[in-house]
Amino acid sequence: MKIKSLLIILIVLIASCKSQNKENNSSNSTQDEILVEEIQETKIDKIKITEQLQGKWKEIEYPYRTAEFVRSTVKFVEEGTVNPPKFEKFEISEDCQFDNNNIRDLKSGDVILTLPETTKCEKLMVSNDTLTLSGFSTNSNDDYHIVYLKLE
Repeated sequence: MKIKSLLIILIVLIASCKSQNKENNSSNSTQDEILVEEIQETKIDKIKITEQLQGKWKEIEYPYRTAEFVRSTVKFVEEGTVNPPKFEKFEISEDCQFDNNNIRDLKSGDVILTLPETTKCEKLMVSNDTLTLSGFSTNSNDDYHIVYLKLE
């Protein structure tokens, strides 16, 4: 009789431990899913942004400045430059990989246009027909925003 009672108690303890482990695993799984969703929300869609950039853009305030994006390259044209403009590779990222002092107050979700050849970075915002490049000018100690409208 004592052996049966001990066996029943042992079975009940084992069953309750297994139930407790399942609850812990399910709550850990839910927390993991929430963390993955938060990480995905802050990730930028580099492919979508690159597609939106494709084509030629003209600055609103200074019509002689243009930007032309072709695949993963960009060419900035403005009058008065010594060297003729040429296409250079660009990257879309969430931060600037260079020692760059023209970007302040970088927030999660900000999109950065990176130009590896010239080691430049600027904040980028793009919508259907508007492109805005912004940063901080060390010459004027002021923020700047260059707004372009899509031509093509």
